[in-house]
Amino acid sequence: MEGKIKITDLDYVRLCNLITSLKQSKNGELKNISVLAEEIARAERVDPKQISPEIVTMNSMVEIMDLDTSKSLIVKLVYPIDADFKKGNVSILSLVGSALLGYKAGSKISFEVPLGKKEMIIKKIIYQPESNGEFTI
Repeated sequence: MEGKIKITDLDYVRLCNLITSLKQSKNGELKNISVLAEEIARAERVDPKQISPEIVTMNSMVEIMDLDTSKSLIVKLVYPIDADFKKGNVSILSLVGSALLGYKAGSKISFEVPLGKKEMIIKKIIYQPESNGEFTI
């Protein structure tokens, strides 16, 4: 994705620590780790109390729509330990997870899949921790 994204200071620190840990342990898919690292490297860091409620942060629940099929899906952006696609919990290390972080409702996101590029629209933010006064989850 291109352009600036916004992430909270806390998400930035936690994600940098996650990336460092995964690189050192050589766990995880290196391509996905690199994609996430690129995303947060270009991010504007924002105080959690100042982030817009329209921005996807960690632990946000969002409705996204696949532009190829027009099907909507509700997902929660989570850390790898909490990932469970059957429950709608999408890991930040997945390509869709990395693509969601820092974008706002109404944004078009895209990411590479085995058969090419996938494009989706963030229809709405259903829940964002920071807009609900939860600054440390």
